[in-house]
Amino acid sequence: MGRYRARLGTAAVVATVLAGQAASAWAAGSYAELKPLPGGTSDRAFGTGHDGLVVGDSGFSGSGTNTHAAVWKRNGEVTDLGTLPGDTSSTAFSVNSSDATVVGRSLGATERAVSWDRNHKMVELPGVKGTVKTRAYSVNDDRVSVGFSVTPDGNWHAMRWSADAKATELPGLPGDVSTGATWINNHGVSVGASSTAEGRNRAVRWEAGGKAKELPALPGHRDTAATSINDSGVVVGGSGVSAGAPTKAVMWLRDGTVRELPALPGDTAGYALAINGKGTVVGYSVTSKGTHRPVLWTKDGTVVALKMAAPGAGDPYAVGADDTAIGVATPDGGSPKAALWRH
Repeated sequence: MGRYRARLGTAAVVATVLAGQAASAWAAGSYAELKPLPGGTSDRAFGTGHDGLVVGDSGFSGSGTNTHAAVWKRNGEVTDLGTLPGDTSSTAFSVNSSDATVVGRSLGATERAVSWDRNHKMVELPGVKGTVKTRAYSVNDDRVSVGFSVTPDGNWHAMRWSADAKATELPGLPGDVSTGATWINNHGVSVGASSTAEGRNRAVRWEAGGKAKELPALPGHRDTAATSINDSGVVVGGSGVSAGAPTKAVMWLRDGTVRELPALPGDTAGYALAINGKGTVVGYSVTSKGTHRPVLWTKDGTVVALKMAAPGAGDPYAVGADDTAIGVATPDGGSPKAALWRH
């Protein structure tokens, strides 16, 4: 599923470590880095939800690529969510806003989708028969989650899991061989992508009953993927001329109309990764050298650059109700940092 699978990876700003400071108290234009787990040397943030919680993972010195799923409270306190028995790594991708349910993955000999309850008890989420890999990306306030399951033939299968971990496969578009779900809203509507055997991706929206509908590409484009949907039914993602080609960040309105979200002046591409209930969108704008610059689009579609503490790349993966962007900042030559931006 090409590019879709990869999604599924100054003086004016003062960088601070978030400690004893609520995100809502930040000044406009500020940037903060969350502390990794004790002994950790890097961390990444992927989601935000209940009472300002942030989730992601933290890497450990001397452990190679091993990470542990982490959850940060508003005051900066970080908790290790652990792994399934026998596994060595884990990542948390999403936390809901009702009861702090978290979903993600645990990795060992295989990758397995998991869910943590508010007390951090972990449960494995099953895949399709014969699955070799599963991952959960998003969970709504009813504790229903979505993600994907991979079979030995390499094909992906979009999955939806109920609050009691019962699995349902979401159908692909006619003729397609792979699907993956990236987000579910509080009405049970999911989005993601459906792909042909040749690797063409098509953005898809699944109604609560499971019916799949293709979302249109920009004029002249053939390759699309949806990354997020809010409770109003507005969807965001990316659209490209073909698989592997530079993408444009896009928004699909409730009626399915597609609109381009502009990149920063001089940049060549972009991608929208998340949208909140107010219609604020976050993602990245791509320079001619391929560097991701973190951006926010206001409700009227205006693009705003999110400031970095040092030269490097930034990828905001989520946006809170207060428009705080959550994601990963990677300084040139440095390790990834769990980052929070306020425009």
